[in-house]
Amino acid sequence: MGDVPPPPTNAPDENLLVALVGDMGAGSAPKAVYQRVLDEGADLLIVLGDFDYGDDPAQFFKDMEGVLGGTFPVFGVIGNHDVAEWDGYQSGLKARLAKVQGAACTGDLGVDSSCKYRGLHFVLSGVGTIGTKAKHEQYIADALAADDSLWSLCIWHKNMRDLQAGDKSDDVGWPAFKHCQKEGAPIVMGHEHSYARTRALTDIGNKGNGHGATGLPELLEVGPGRTFTVVSGLGGKSIRAYEDALHKDDQWWATLYASDYHRQNGVEKPGASGEDGVLFMRFNVDGDASTAHGYFKTVKGEVIDEFDVVKKQ
Repeated sequence: MGDVPPPPTNAPDENLLVALVGDMGAGSAPKAVYQRVLDEGADLLIVLGDFDYGDDPAQFFKDMEGVLGGTFPVFGVIGNHDVAEWDGYQSGLKARLAKVQGAACTGDLGVDSSCKYRGLHFVLSGVGTIGTKAKHEQYIADALAADDSLWSLCIWHKNMRDLQAGDKSDDVGWPAFKHCQKEGAPIVMGHEHSYARTRALTDIGNKGNGHGATGLPELLEVGPGRTFTVVSGLGGKSIRAYEDALHKDDQWWATLYASDYHRQNGVEKPGASGEDGVLFMRFNVDGDASTAHGYFKTVKGEVIDEFDVVKKQ
């Protein structure tokens, strides 16, 4: 027993479960998504932008709090449909943050902010959505470099066309992705209303090299120079189709899930009919700080993606 090393002090709490989803809308559909978060026993929710599409912070918080209550840990990043009333959304998020014991965020919350909760570090960025890309890129690089947490996540709303399942344009630019790849931080986005997860990537931005996709679709190794990306945009607003003409030759996908298409860990599933749902990631699985387990579960309880992640130093 004396030879067993102590658990690292910079790791997330054992079995910390994080819910990540964006593009919520208003009414019954996002409420069902919040219910999935609650039923799953998640420890925190990170909303990936586009809160209600009505420029109505009061409606967003009413829908969310009607299910999750007033003190459930909720963090969020700005989406393009949130810009006009961002002050209201940000004020509400700050008020919730103040109620969450042990949560700490520095910077401009949801725009250029570095947050830590129960040992998990995540950077919330408005890159591609608001402000200058260079400023956001520098903030992401600095925030990742300054934190010594075992696990960091990069969170923003918008996409690059290669790294989503639909037809969204190149809004973010590759430098932000490269900063996260350098630090081995998984990247989670919204914006496109479908679900799309890559294999491990070692050369993001180099399409000719398949963005450096490597390894098995269901087992991802991350660390310096290695990451993966996910779009989790099925929060209740709508479900969009897979754009086969744009992505049929892509070699970097593990799982894709849209209104008309489902590929799970490289295997096409017939009869796809997309449902809203949430990406969940569990960290420090059963006390192994170097592991995480991810899955996407629909509001009806169907698991349409499942994968393991190993963190290498």
